[in-house]
Amino acid sequence: MPKEAKQAAKAEQILQGALQEFLQGGYAATSMARIATTAGVSKETLYSYFESKEKLFAAIVQYTAEQHLQQVFASEPLPTDPVEQLRILAQKSITPENLDPMRMNFYRLIVGESGRFPDLARFYVKHFEKPGLEVSADLLKAAPQLRSSDPAAVAWIISGTLSYYYQMMEMLQGKDILDMTFDRLVEALIELLFGDR
Repeated sequence: MPKEAKQAAKAEQILQGALQEFLQGGYAATSMARIATTAGVSKETLYSYFESKEKLFAAIVQYTAEQHLQQVFASEPLPTDPVEQLRILAQKSITPENLDPMRMNFYRLIVGESGRFPDLARFYVKHFEKPGLEVSADLLKAAPQLRSSDPAAVAWIISGTLSYYYQMMEMLQGKDILDMTFDRLVEALIELLFGDR
């Protein structure tokens, strides 16, 4: 295996071990020594890849964001019809990969630690949420049927609606309590944004 590939594999091994520890103990309670043990590397190796806990956590955020954007936006070409684009992208956002318990617990961790570690929360918003909103807004700008003159605000509306659905149904276990389906929600969004299709 080439040196660069070995280094990438080792970095991912560390990230996976660190994520496991952060999810179990929270950011403040997790030590670099504990991460090294869980990742199966020495402390010296850990520090040679990530010089501080904060930089390691930031790397996890960036890694998770890149995976998410790749899964939602970059797998295959999108149709030209913006309505079909919205249907496809919304469906991709609820794939098993994006609803993976580890990823959802990671979001809970970010929210839970945001008060004590605002810089980490801001890093998450910058590298996870902002790129998705920007890609969505760019797609909406190219949609002449859009009923709004503000595609960036519409991207927020779509993201907020889908995020709220996840929170209620997945994170807060509301599936047996709330009478709403994902498809129904998406079709209502399409009707509001693009008119009767």
